[in-house]
Parts: sequence; structure tokens; C-alpha cells
Amino acid sequence: MAKLRVQGSRWWAFDGTELIQLTCLKTFDPGSDSAGKIETTCLDEDETKTYIPGLSDPGDGSLGFDIDTSNPSHLKIVQWATEKKALTIIQGATDSQSIPTATGSVLNALPTDRTWWRFEASLTTPVWKFDADTLVNCTVTMQRSSATTFIPAT
Repeated sequence: MAKLRVQGSRWWAFDGTELIQLTCLKTFDPGSDSAGKIETTCLDEDETKTYIPGLSDPGDGSLGFDIDTSNPSHLKIVQWATEKKALTIIQGATDSQSIPTATGSVLNALPTDRTWWRFEASLTTPVWKFDADTLVNCTVTMQRSSATTFIPAT
């Protein structure tokens, strides 16, 4: 039975022009979707409403890191968040070391020997945290505009 560890996972962001590996993240939460409800209750129902699932509403997630001004991906995340940049976010599991690639403004198909999670999101304004006896931390909200696609290795 395969077990995917979180430690050793890798993340990338594609902004339509460049694909950047996001290094030394401390937290990553893609967020959860919520489904709308379409009411199907008949007028002669006395006690309980009935529903069917509606459209999914992509949830907000977040990523966090202790800022390292010598880490280009940290600086890029802060820039993208300040600009509220729309991105494709890709997470690669620990079952392979394959990496995603892009050709110009096109993200290529993901390698099939690795498990992936992929979604579209805009980063929003960075939130800085300054606590005693810690490193300066930055958390960025990811406002997803798509569902999270799970792509298992084949």
C-alpha cells in the first residue's frame, strides 16, 4: 500500500510566462469547496425541505512561509500576492521526482509517474506575522477559481 508523505512534496506556480518552484513553504492548504443547494421541496411537504447538490464554489486556501529575502520564490509569491496574480498551482507528491514543464505560455502535460494536485487561484495580499522568539512569517490566501484536480500516478 502506497503512502504519500507530506515531507518531500514540491510545489510550483505558473503565471502564464514562467514556471517557478515554490521552495521552503511551511504550510499549504488548498482549501475545500462547498456545494450549493437547489431546493426541491414540494409545497405540500409539512416538515422537511429537500435538496439536490448545486454547483461547487471553489474554496480559499493558503500558503505560508518564513520570509527569506534570498529565496527568489518567496519574493515572487509576495509580488504575485501584491498584484493579486492569477496562477496555476501544482503540487507534486513524493512518489517521484519528475517536475512539471512549460513551453512559452503553455503548461505542458504533467508527468504520469508522479501524483499531482492542480488548481487555478489568485494570490491575495500577504499577511505578515511578527511574534516573539520566531521568524517573520508570511501567509498568502489563494482564492481558487477552479476545483482541485487530483491526478494519481499511473
